[in-house]
Amino acid sequence: MRLQDNPSLYYAYFHFWNVVPVLVIPEKANTHLNEIGQEMGTFRRQFLIEAALDLKASLAKEKIDLIILKEDKNLVSRLKTICKTYDIEYTVTSYPRGTYEGNLLGAFCEFTAVFTCEDDNLVAMEELPFTELPKVFTPFRKEMEANLDIRDKTQKPLLKKFKDSHKFSDTLELIQHPKHPNSAYPFMGGETAAHERLNYYLWESKAITDYKETRNELIGENYSSKLSAYLALGNLSPVQVYYAIKDFEAQVEKNDSTYWLLFELLWREYFLLVALQGHTKIYSIQGIQDKEPKNYSNDIKKFEQWCIGNTDHPFINANMKELVATGYMSNRGRQNVASYLVHHLKIDWRWGASFFEKHLIDYDISLNWCNWMYVAGVGNNTRNKVFNPTLQQERYDPDGTYCNLWNQ
Repeated sequence: MRLQDNPSLYYAYFHFWNVVPVLVIPEKANTHLNEIGQEMGTFRRQFLIEAALDLKASLAKEKIDLIILKEDKNLVSRLKTICKTYDIEYTVTSYPRGTYEGNLLGAFCEFTAVFTCEDDNLVAMEELPFTELPKVFTPFRKEMEANLDIRDKTQKPLLKKFKDSHKFSDTLELIQHPKHPNSAYPFMGGETAAHERLNYYLWESKAITDYKETRNELIGENYSSKLSAYLALGNLSPVQVYYAIKDFEAQVEKNDSTYWLLFELLWREYFLLVALQGHTKIYSIQGIQDKEPKNYSNDIKKFEQWCIGNTDHPFINANMKELVATGYMSNRGRQNVASYLVHHLKIDWRWGASFFEKHLIDYDISLNWCNWMYVAGVGNNTRNKVFNPTLQQERYDPDGTYCNLWNQ
């Protein structure tokens, strides 16, 4: 959902004269677990709609209408109608991140030819420096760093006028839900806000220079880049972030913190590839290791208490309350609440992954499910680390400021 550095958009306008832009808005979360799915959390949906409306406004400035379709049981037939109306022969879109997300794309093959572009990748898959994806991150990182071949940013194409969407487009209204005053992610969704945040974190505040020291903090906007939701929705590309950091290093300062944010981009890239290779295994209880499942108790009451932050541990409770109240949680918090659910409460890790999918504004298929597999010991692990929430609280919230903020 961006105009800048969008290979799919460039490909479409470079190769074809008439282009009809269409955006499909998902109505549910967790549709890979059952046919019904569950309602998407308020804050995730709000951020998604903000991003969609920002894209629509940006295209409107170019005198182009964006057709927005809400996903429903009639979606494929509506898409067929659009293709027939405008004599559409080709569909150009991002390479699907997940197996089930590719199912809709498969439906297009019935009535158009389909071209996919790697809009989400840092490195083109054909440029990867290995024939087989390493099973753990460190050898992947070393190979990538030694042979990093980042594509150039894709130029914005000359957008040709298309103004006819009133025939098909659904009405999309912004959710007027106030951001929580204590939210660490109070930003708007969309490409416009994404560039504002990137510019602020690097050039205005220079907070990136302290990233390695602050990344495990729990309170505030600047302990981490807060670019995750923009990357998840494609409001920013990882390539844009990479070159912005390299520009900052060249013009301002290069240190361990600037490197560490590039390091995190490689983690993102790794899990994207793991998810693509794993297909439906990333949603199975055995994970990509095909391990026998743990002896989970799957106590519904304990799971529900975990969801609302009513467990026996204040540090876990504070993090879960923050998630439900804001749609966001720190990386440190995510590791702790996931470990607590799996290893202390003995509950199927997929329940937690699905709960995160419902609520997180920065939900990303590969990052969410691969991180949960990792915590559960069925992912890209060499060892299975269990977090002690008491020791974690003592280390990262020693004076109880974070717990008191959310456990009021």
